[in-house]
Amino acid sequence: MFDLEIINATIVTSTQRFRGSISIENGKIAAISNEPLRNAKRSINAEGLVLVPGMVDQHVHFMDPGETSREDFIHGSTAAAMGGVTTVVEHTHGVPVRSVKAFREKNEHLKNRSLVDYGLTAHAFPEDLGNLKALWDDGVLMFKIFTCTTHGIPTMNNDQLYRTFEEIASFDGTCLVHCEDDAITEGNETRLKAASRNDNGIISEWRSETAEEIAVANVALMARLTGVKATIAHISHPLVVDLIKREQAEGARLYGEICPQYLFLDDQTVAEKGPFAKFTPPARSADKAEKLLEMINSGSIQLLSTDHAPSTVQQKLSKSIWECNFGLPGVETTLPMMLNLVNQGKITLERVIELYSEMPAKVLGIYPQKGCIMVGADADLVLLDMNHKWTINNEKIHSKSGWSPYDGTEIVGKPMYTLVRGNVVVENGGVVGEPGSGKPVTRYKNNSITSKAHDPVLADK
Repeated sequence: MFDLEIINATIVTSTQRFRGSISIENGKIAAISNEPLRNAKRSINAEGLVLVPGMVDQHVHFMDPGETSREDFIHGSTAAAMGGVTTVVEHTHGVPVRSVKAFREKNEHLKNRSLVDYGLTAHAFPEDLGNLKALWDDGVLMFKIFTCTTHGIPTMNNDQLYRTFEEIASFDGTCLVHCEDDAITEGNETRLKAASRNDNGIISEWRSETAEEIAVANVALMARLTGVKATIAHISHPLVVDLIKREQAEGARLYGEICPQYLFLDDQTVAEKGPFAKFTPPARSADKAEKLLEMINSGSIQLLSTDHAPSTVQQKLSKSIWECNFGLPGVETTLPMMLNLVNQGKITLERVIELYSEMPAKVLGIYPQKGCIMVGADADLVLLDMNHKWTINNEKIHSKSGWSPYDGTEIVGKPMYTLVRGNVVVENGGVVGEPGSGKPVTRYKNNSITSKAHDPVLADK
C-alpha cells in the first residue's frame, strides 16, 4: 500500500501534460498512472487542479544564522512552501560559509528549522582558494562570487577571479557570479555623493547598466577561457543576455538567471518606492523588462530565481537611501506572479517549470532527484488552482519582512498544496507542515548532467 495518492490531476512538466494520478511511497514517486490505483493510506482528489514539480529556487538569502532580524529559515522556508518552492539554495552574506567547518556548523544549526529541502552555497574569497575543493566534496552546491564589494563581501580583481574560476573548473564545480564592475560603481558613488545626491534616483545611477555590462562581458570571457560552469546572477537588461549568448556560442558553460523584479518592476518603481525597490543590479526601464520576457520565451535565459533578500519595513526606513539594505522578499510571490503571466498568455506553464524547477535542478546537479515528475524522484510536488483569484496582501506575507513589492496585485492562479518528499506542508492554501520537514540536499551521485558532454546549455551545440 502506498503512503499517498494524488488522483484526477492534470499533470504538467516542462515537456508534456496529461491527466493522471501519482502514488507516493517513502518520500518518492512510486507510480504514475492514467487511472487512480486506489491503493494508498491517504488520497488527495486533485480534480480541477494542476500538478507540477516543486520549484527549485537556487538563490535565496534567509540570513540564518547572522541577520535573523531580517529573515530566518523558519519564516523564509514557510514563505517558500506557500509559494510552491520545495527546494531552496541559500547563502547568507553576514555569516559567509568559507570552510568545511563553517559549512558543517551551518547545516547543524539548520536542523529542524526548514519546511522545505535546502542546499547551501559557499562564498569564494581569494584567500580561501585552497578550501574550495574540500567544500565541494563536503556537499556545497555552488560558490558565490562578487565582482564588486557588496553586502560586506569583497570584490575580486581579474587575476583572483581567473584563478578562482580555474580552481572551480578543476573539480567541475559551479558558481553564481554577481556582476557589477567595482571601479565603475565606486566612481559613480563618489560623484553622486559629491553632488550631495540623496534622492531615490541614485540607485539606478550608482549601480548603472554600464557597470553590469562590463562585468558580465569580463566574467563571460573568463568563464569560456577557464571552462568553469557559471551562472550570471540576476540579469537586469537585454544586453547582458546578448553578452552571455555570445560566449555560449563559443562554448562557454554559462547560464543566465532572471529574477521577478526585473520583469514586474522598473526604474519608475525604483524612483517612486526608493528603499522598497532598492536591490542590485536595479530594475531598468519598462521596455527592457518586456524584452527580457521575450528572451525568456525564446530560450535565451535559462533560470528563474528570486534573490529573496528581505528586510523589515522599519529596517528599510531607518537609514538613508545610501545606507539601507539592498534586497526585497520574493520567494512566496514569484510563482503566483508567473502564473498571472501564464493566464495572460504571455508565457506557458511548461516554460515556467523549465525555468524555475527543472533547469535549476540540472545546473545544481540535483536532477532527477529534484525538478521533475518521474518514478524514483523525490515527491516534491505542487497542486495549482489556475483559476483561483486572490490579491497579494502585505498582512498575509509569511516572510519575516512582512511586506511584498507586489502588495495589491491581483493574481489568478495559486499553489494550493505543496508536498516535500511526500509530506504535505501546505494544504488548501494554508501551512500545515512543521519546521524540520525540510532536509539538506546533496548532489545526485549518478548525475551525468554536470559533465561538459551533458551540459544543459551545450547539449544542442
